[in-house]
Amino acid sequence: MDLIKKVLVVDDNPAIQEIVSELITRVGFVPLTASGGKDALDIATAERPDLILLDINMPDMDGWTVLRKLKEGGITDSAKVMMLTATSDIGTDIFGLQDVVSGYIRKPFNNKELSDRLRNALEEGTEQEAEEAKEPGGLFSFLSKKKAAPAEGMEKTRRSAKKYELRRGLSYLVKEQKPDRSFDIFVDQVTHNIPGLCITRQYPATVRQEWGLEKTPIIWLSNQLGKVYVNPSNIGILGDTIIRFIEKADDSVVMIDGIEFLIVNNGFDKVLKMIHRVTEVVMEYRSRLIISIDPRALDTRELALLERNMEIIEGEATAVRAAR
Repeated sequence: MDLIKKVLVVDDNPAIQEIVSELITRVGFVPLTASGGKDALDIATAERPDLILLDINMPDMDGWTVLRKLKEGGITDSAKVMMLTATSDIGTDIFGLQDVVSGYIRKPFNNKELSDRLRNALEEGTEQEAEEAKEPGGLFSFLSKKKAAPAEGMEKTRRSAKKYELRRGLSYLVKEQKPDRSFDIFVDQVTHNIPGLCITRQYPATVRQEWGLEKTPIIWLSNQLGKVYVNPSNIGILGDTIIRFIEKADDSVVMIDGIEFLIVNNGFDKVLKMIHRVTEVVMEYRSRLIISIDPRALDTRELALLERNMEIIEGEATAVRAAR
């Protein structure tokens, strides 16, 4: 199970995808969206979400067919499923699938109703957490979860020695045209007992295949619907997601690849402000932050501001060694 839970929203209505995805993202979880049954099966197989919100009426494949295939593929052994439906009569299509349906969400629904249903589906189930979920705090409280166990969301540990020793509490700026060095450093950390979070402009499945990442949560910076993503314009939400990961993971490492894309969508000042927020939390929780940047994309002033309070790594330099 990943440190950050994933919720797959399967609906052919882009408006519903957007609304529900924003709701999930605001509380620090990763939304996955699919506009049809085939897309849903592909994403569920690749990403293994913790919860699936599945529309019944879709043009390419109805929700019950998707659900049967999910069950046959073993996806529902670990993922909860809630059906999205505008009908009042479920009919006989549920036969043989009762055991993998956690509930139904009737459309149209309001945000509070959806929040309550998601909270009930994803809560850990203790009486204490149930009481905490009732406390004020809006959207950031209904999907709250306790600190993850050390083994959650972590890659298989390599027997070889660690190549890069990153000091806890520090942020590292890697200056490179392509993020190869940053990924090399990041993968080295997460394969040596350090939970990680990757934010990237590259498609998650490609990253997992190229760098051998199986369990590390990956957030894709993309404007596209129907994929696992975080909208790059939601810079505040992205910052909150990173911060919550650091707070819950304790000893951790975060990599950001795509700063240039964030700047295009938000402006330099907003991105710099988000980075400052994250670096402060990195220092407080003694985490590690790796930021890949192509220096050609910034002017001298912007690069100088970004470099402040960071350890600088040249992309072509030899292996990083920092005192513990």
